[in-house]
Amino acid sequence: MAITNPNLPNGPKTLFVSSVEKAFQVLNAFRIGQRDFGLHDLNLPEISRFSGLDKSASQRFANTLTILGYLEKDSITRRYRPALGLTDFYYTYMVSNRLAEIAMPRLIEASQLHHTTVNLCEPSGNEINYTVRVPNQTASYRTTLPGRRMPMFCTAAGTVFLAYRPEAEAEQILSASKIRKLTEWTVTDLDQIRERINKARKDGYCIGVQQSMPHEISTAAPVLDSEGRAIAAVQIPVFMPEWTVDSAEEKIAPLVLKTARAISGYFANEG
Repeated sequence: MAITNPNLPNGPKTLFVSSVEKAFQVLNAFRIGQRDFGLHDLNLPEISRFSGLDKSASQRFANTLTILGYLEKDSITRRYRPALGLTDFYYTYMVSNRLAEIAMPRLIEASQLHHTTVNLCEPSGNEINYTVRVPNQTASYRTTLPGRRMPMFCTAAGTVFLAYRPEAEAEQILSASKIRKLTEWTVTDLDQIRERINKARKDGYCIGVQQSMPHEISTAAPVLDSEGRAIAAVQIPVFMPEWTVDSAEEKIAPLVLKTARAISGYFANEG
């Protein structure tokens, strides 16, 4: 199971160091193991399978990453798991993320109005990455963790991002996406997906009902740069039966619009 990175450029990879790529393939193997198989630690055959590397290379890179403090190895089971050193990368990224710095106080303020989770989502290839999460007290552990990735084509945050990018770019992202059902209600027909994108462009926000998670009503609005192009999205999930689509339209949609526009204002002033 080789890893495909949508962020890699096409054509010749000038100054590209393949050994560095392989090290990250090993690290990404743990993401695949967690996401697709519920595995929190991996043995060498699993690392090899999920990374696409042979067992010898997997062993060398896993051992090196363990020595460097990015993996740890259980001396009894001989299985590897992510180590504390990996959190350094997230901290380094977030400290230098001006968008997150601007957004954070506004996300916290928005979360207090209806005691909801509020997320800042940023694009990564054909997915949305939840980079900042302000959870409410009833949120499950996994939904409080930053770094979760979800497909753009079906999520409210992804839909508003696609709505406020050039049409050719949106079509390219859709063509590169694996269109599949995440729930029985996920819209997978391309014409219907485009209709949702056009509606989000007209309304300025998107409400998705059970598109990526059962019982979830997800509302999102785009964060725009000085040229009116989406650079991120503010997203608020609420859940049925406590919330309905009508109550989300009445209470959540104005809140995500207000929050996203407040964040966008900083970038509009730079134009």
